[in-house]
Amino acid sequence: MAILLTGGTGKTSMHIARSLQESNIPFLLASRKVEAAAPLGMPATNFDWLDSSTYENPFKHEHLHGERISVVYLVAPEVQDPAPSMNAFIDVAVKKHGVKRFVLLSSTLVTKGGHYTGQVWQHMEDIGVDHTVLLATWFMENFSIHLHQITIKKESKIYSACENGKIPFVSTADIAAVAFHALTDVKPRNTNYRILGPELLTYDEIATRFSTVLGREVVHIKRSEQERVEQFMSTHMPEQFAKFITSIEVSSANGAEDRMNDVVEKVTGRPPKQFDAWVEENKTAWQ
Repeated sequence: MAILLTGGTGKTSMHIARSLQESNIPFLLASRKVEAAAPLGMPATNFDWLDSSTYENPFKHEHLHGERISVVYLVAPEVQDPAPSMNAFIDVAVKKHGVKRFVLLSSTLVTKGGHYTGQVWQHMEDIGVDHTVLLATWFMENFSIHLHQITIKKESKIYSACENGKIPFVSTADIAAVAFHALTDVKPRNTNYRILGPELLTYDEIATRFSTVLGREVVHIKRSEQERVEQFMSTHMPEQFAKFITSIEVSSANGAEDRMNDVVEKVTGRPPKQFDAWVEENKTAWQ
């Protein structure tokens, strides 16, 4: 058995890859830029969801020591509707190469048959392939990349349209730990997991946590929906995607993420990482 990790340069895929490497389970990283970015000693291949000519690359890779890819971790491309290309690849993997199991990274707002990767979820059910869907809440790592990282570091401010909405932020390491079990356990899961962090936090509370760890005041600046769209667009984000990301923040303001569970601990045997501990571990990103 070998495992294909799409989104090969992403945070969850890299966490999974390290766990597979430590467990001596063959794997292959795949993305548009992974061959240049893959860590030394990790096999990688060029793969582009939007270019079907690359779909065969993983199955022709020469460095899996004879192991066939039978399990695939699915990470969607950053496009408005990833389902057509993802479903096309799934069909190639199943019909031409006998892939038996898929694990799909998705979000808590996605429903089977619904928007975004909901159609991928539905497709896997329709064709009867073993699958697990990971419905992950907001990543803690959102604060250490892109716009949040810049504004915390340079302005000591966090901007959002989340108002006072509570969110159970989760570490990508915890998402990856659940994914690892779904990918490697002998018995297929054939279920979905809502992956949440250990505590519900508003953005005001997040700012307070940053203030404590960084030793300077960090404040949360509340933006209207339109102001937030404009802020995203000022970073050259396409308008359609800016509206999509903002709509997720607004949904959180309205309570869409206000829930808790113990899925991470049940699946992995350990509790998810606390937000304070995560900030402490990564504080150089904002200094």
